[in-house]
Amino acid sequence: MINHTQLVVSTDKTTIDWLVSQGYANPHNLPNDYRFSVFVVDLMRKEIYGTNTTCMAASCSCGNRPIVLCFEKLKEKLMLIKNNFVSF
Repeated sequence: MINHTQLVVSTDKTTIDWLVSQGYANPHNLPNDYRFSVFVVDLMRKEIYGTNTTCMAASCSCGNRPIVLCFEKLKEKLMLIKNNFVSF
């Protein structure tokens, strides 16, 4: 079963700063130059955190095939959730 309360996001230089400016906590202090290609946005906790190849492979082996969102798609998804057009 796919966890709909967590989003997998493509890492780029502005996404982490933007999420923090939107009220998302960065408890692990992910830097803007975070080296892994994706990170996770937890919608319930309003937190962002890193992941790794092992965790992503384990998720996929359990049948989860996360869609990796780019910065623009992330903003669209969060706007839909904020406006109650999409629930999680």
